[in-house]
Amino acid sequence: MTRRNALVISVMIGVGVGILVLTALLPTRNPGDVSVDTNPAISELLPPRDDTVLPQANVGAILTAGWAGEILHIGGTVIPLDQQRIQKALNSIIFRPDEGLVLDRLPAQEVCTTVRYWPVRNPDRTATIDWCFRVDG
Repeated sequence: MTRRNALVISVMIGVGVGILVLTALLPTRNPGDVSVDTNPAISELLPPRDDTVLPQANVGAILTAGWAGEILHIGGTVIPLDQQRIQKALNSIIFRPDEGLVLDRLPAQEVCTTVRYWPVRNPDRTATIDWCFRVDG
């Protein structure tokens, strides 16, 4: 075997080992919700997209600084503003089902929600985000 052949074989073995190590080190879990991760206004959806929750779970969004919003509907039910917990200091918009509210519990099924949000300095520029989650009986 020539020196050149030995060098080529060594490089190929090194590349193969490097690929195996890289594959083992890369995360294998879900990389996240791209529509949230790439959205400058949304920090977190409650509950996260495709999550499974109990009927009394909080539903809403945590916005980034400089944004405001409101929940439009949860599972097709319009949520009145006076039943939403809008906390400007925490940039959160949350609805928690309870007795005497428009929803006393989330229905045991797949539930889709829409939140409308806008920049505080330009409230005419609204956008919405939709997501769904499952509710266990």
